[in-house]
Amino acid sequence: MKATTPLFASFIVLGLSCALSSFLWGEEKPSLQAKRLFVNPQLDGEVISDPAWDVADKATDFTQQRPYNGRPASQKTEVYVGYSKDTLYLGVVCFDSEPGKLIVSDSGRDSNLSDVDSFMVIFDSFLDRQNGLMFGTTPTSVEYDGQIIKEGSGRFGSGGGAVNMNWDAKWVVKSRVTEYGWSAEFAIPFQSLRYGKGDLQDWGINFQRNIPRNDERSFWVPLERQYNLYRVSEAGTLEGLRPPSQKSLELTPYVLGLSSRGGTVSNEPSSEGDFGVDAKYLITPSLTLDATYNTDFAQVEADEVQVNLDRFSIFLPEKRPFFLENAGQFSVGAPRELELFFSRRIGIGAGGVQQPIAGGLRLSGKVAGSTNIGLLHMQTEAVNELLSNRYSVARVNQELANRSSLGGIIVSRDGEGVENFNRTYAVDGTWGIGNDTTISGFLAKTDSPDLDSDDYAGRLRFNKSTQSLTQSYGYTKVGGNFNPEVGFLARRNYEKIDALLFHRRRPEDYYGVFEIRPHTYYRAFFDETGYYESGFWHIDNHIEWHNGWEI
Repeated sequence: MKATTPLFASFIVLGLSCALSSFLWGEEKPSLQAKRLFVNPQLDGEVISDPAWDVADKATDFTQQRPYNGRPASQKTEVYVGYSKDTLYLGVVCFDSEPGKLIVSDSGRDSNLSDVDSFMVIFDSFLDRQNGLMFGTTPTSVEYDGQIIKEGSGRFGSGGGAVNMNWDAKWVVKSRVTEYGWSAEFAIPFQSLRYGKGDLQDWGINFQRNIPRNDERSFWVPLERQYNLYRVSEAGTLEGLRPPSQKSLELTPYVLGLSSRGGTVSNEPSSEGDFGVDAKYLITPSLTLDATYNTDFAQVEADEVQVNLDRFSIFLPEKRPFFLENAGQFSVGAPRELELFFSRRIGIGAGGVQQPIAGGLRLSGKVAGSTNIGLLHMQTEAVNELLSNRYSVARVNQELANRSSLGGIIVSRDGEGVENFNRTYAVDGTWGIGNDTTISGFLAKTDSPDLDSDDYAGRLRFNKSTQSLTQSYGYTKVGGNFNPEVGFLARRNYEKIDALLFHRRRPEDYYGVFEIRPHTYYRAFFDETGYYESGFWHIDNHIEWHNGWEI
């Protein structure tokens, strides 16, 4: 069976015609003054009776996104923002007429907040309208934080991709349930944040509150129902913030020792030890140099056990702290399918064998206000039959107007011996059209010994999302000799087409129905001759009622 290339071409033509009909729009966004606090809050979750908040500006008047888009929130929310010389504070009062009906859980850090009463905030600390840092909590003081890159596009990439939930900052939150609802106090050290230059700064900011028993989600800055808190281009402004100059150097050394006696014929005592250090140096407030020597990952969370029942590679996310900060800046490709740089290839050999990392450097951040750069160099040691390797990555991405960007990446591995190397080269870009449309893609090539042709890959994707309809059409091609050894490749030698149509309809008065969501998704894989290898077609319809029931 031959690939239906004309069908895919019709998808692209349709997408382009829809995109060109879009237009830029905008409304004046609300602002909030950041006030210097005379005294620090008590951090016990009690906001109303704490005099520290008396001088702070207050954000209120939240607007529903669901169930009734555009209406005032059913319950009042007040958010106070203040700061001291070294800490950013938030005080949140979530009024509730029925506090006994709050939905809570004892879940751990970064657990899903959508099904429990919760509050979240996002800071666009560089005011670039594309990237942000997110924090959240619940009435039980759950800590929730993450890095948002490019408004969350490609959110399942390596190391978290453009939504990096493995990023854990050092901060404190305390909540309590009261007779008027619940409240929380956040203390976020400026040292845990990254922000631009200047004594007086403005940041992007937005707040979200979830009331699950009402199936309600509301925002301080209203968002159309196809968007979420990651949409920092629509955020309001936190004005008049005076953060401290950031510390230039942080050192984290470690020392390990082991001593034993007995168990040998001579009964002589034995001992061994090791040491290493991680360093972080702020070249500018937005550009960070990280260094590591004799890296120790002994405390890293173990991978979840997965059973592989097919011939394709299993994706395991990065959890090592050194690779997590700004991980999204190195992400290029198709998440969990074709990633040109996958940091787990460094220090983890075939079969999951740990390969010691002798040391490395990483430079990441933003220069000239809108240019993201990432440089990485790591050296691994030989162990058993695994040879030592040098890994290098160079990444640049220029942010453009209206959520657009253009970038490139080079990934390199050099091992011991002759003809022991691998290179990956790629360019990528995103074109934001209007307020709801993007066209994105990349083109990549690899260079490996004895692989001289058919060593390229590419992807083109069109996305358009409005309140009532989401459309997504994609085309991916991977050559038979495409070989990104420091990346993740689920399969090679294929062409793939996929399409998604997702309709949302909210009837005004129809047997208590809140939303009807008919949708269909199709994907198909073809080999290099056009032979149809496999396909999947999903047709479904979800019906959700106002009481939370869903089929």
